[in-house]
Amino acid sequence: MNYIKINNLALINLLMILAIMSNLVGCSSIKKTMSMIVPFYSLDTTPLDSISVISDVNSNGNMPVAIDIVFINDKTVNASLLGLTGPQWFANKSGLLLRYSKELSVAHLEVVPQTLKEKIPLPSDYSNAFKVLLFANYVEAAGQHVADITQFNELQILLKKSSYQLKEMEP
Repeated sequence: MNYIKINNLALINLLMILAIMSNLVGCSSIKKTMSMIVPFYSLDTTPLDSISVISDVNSNGNMPVAIDIVFINDKTVNASLLGLTGPQWFANKSGLLLRYSKELSVAHLEVVPQTLKEKIPLPSDYSNAFKVLLFANYVEAAGQHVADITQFNELQILLKKSSYQLKEMEP
């Protein structure tokens, strides 16, 4: 009978720890830690902590590049955005943001060529996003594709002449 009491006590302690941690899951680092430790807890939001951008001398044919990092908080919105190119996103951006005002958050940046490393300010609710997309408004078609950057932790975007390159940085 003591064996059952010990298991019940251990179970109660585990449940108390999980309850405390579930109150703290607003913090992305706690979410990441829980997903690594707790077997049945899955990280269904982005682990993204920071995004920085560097621009080559001749990026985008020596023209500024508009970049939007789109944080999606609703799974139903995801499918309609994944098929867009950079120019399509920017052409329809105002209408999409009006239509999905509660489901989307956007970090916007205009980057001129030969920009040293610059950190992109993230929206306050960015850690709640289950999907994060990158749209760049390049002149060349190669740089106009959408990138799913949800799984990055410390992302660096390198803007090149006709496209961009993504790199995971060491924390």
